[in-house]
Amino acid sequence: MAPQVAVGLDGSGESLAAARRAAREAVLREVPLRLLNVYEWPSVPEVGAAQVDAVAERAESLWWEAAERAHKDHPGLEMLAERVRGRAACQEVIGTAPMPGDDQNDP
Repeated sequence: MAPQVAVGLDGSGESLAAARRAAREAVLREVPLRLLNVYEWPSVPEVGAAQVDAVAERAESLWWEAAERAHKDHPGLEMLAERVRGRAACQEVIGTAPMPGDDQNDP
């Protein structure tokens, strides 16, 4: 796999802040940014098409929100998006100290 910076999106302010930080890191490393949305879907027949569509629309909305912000802040940054089925079990943190340009009022 080619080098890249990956970040998970769950719709929280923290995940969007992580996406902004990951975008800066990707620019510094001169690698693409991969925006991930992991979803766990119940395997029961009662799940209807409307629910499937709603989950897909939410994931796409998350990606677009993060991608638009990254593009605005870092024009030309290569971005990849991926929705994967599974369980988001852990987070890897690049760093916890504020980086130059971090907006302390930004969630």
